[in-house]
Amino acid sequence: MSTQRTAAASSRMSPVSILLAAFSITVLAFLFAPIVVIIVVSFSPSDIMEFPPQGFSLRWYIAYFSNPMWMTATRISFLVATLTAILSLVLGFMVSVALVRSSFPGKNAVRIFLMSPLIIPKIIIAVGLYFLYVRMRILGTTFGLVAAHTLIAMPYVVMIISAALYSFDRRLEWAARGLGASPLGALRHVTFPMLRPAIISAALFAFIASFDDIILSLFLTKLTAPTLPRQIWVNVQQIIDPTIAAVSTLMTVISVFGLWLVAFIQKLSSRA
Repeated sequence: MSTQRTAAASSRMSPVSILLAAFSITVLAFLFAPIVVIIVVSFSPSDIMEFPPQGFSLRWYIAYFSNPMWMTATRISFLVATLTAILSLVLGFMVSVALVRSSFPGKNAVRIFLMSPLIIPKIIIAVGLYFLYVRMRILGTTFGLVAAHTLIAMPYVVMIISAALYSFDRRLEWAARGLGASPLGALRHVTFPMLRPAIISAALFAFIASFDDIILSLFLTKLTAPTLPRQIWVNVQQIIDPTIAAVSTLMTVISVFGLWLVAFIQKLSSRA
């Protein structure tokens, strides 16, 4: 009897817990409401953005896929994001190995410097890079944008790879070396497979960081070769139609899928 009373008391929510739950639900609703609205509007058959829509249509998705301007911006975004993920992964991996497995003067200062793009406002980074790129004559180039996006994506890569290296059991590498493996062979057959989930997660985070960026793209790209976020910005200023909602919905789906993939990979690695 006493056990039943204890279970009933523990299952009963206190007023504070109810208030916290209500506050959490309100915050989540506030955060997700704009996304839900833009997704619903993207299926509107009307020529203007209206909510709620007066019907259901894929008209604006068809308009997006049949418009060369949008397709060019999409290709540029995917190209830049892919190159950014590769470059930031290579550099971030080497930096992470140096930070975790080496000891040198000023290591903490280097780590703080690498993490600084996470706390410095992007607008300040964009303005600084703009004047630097003008002097270097790389303003408006794909290389310049990839380098800028690598700057903001590398902190995510370093954080994820460093965390994986700290939890990595180096005795596995030593055992491989003791059995005759070369340093490169131990890295290829032992270290990389063990770190694969972290490497894939880091690459996906870098890809999303580049794909969603608009501030650096506004300063560092040309009007004739915009990324997808910049093209949305230009269209918002010129003409607002539901195509923007359709593009925004597709970008949201890509970002959510990427984050889901990261969580899925981490879940698989925790079971291994």
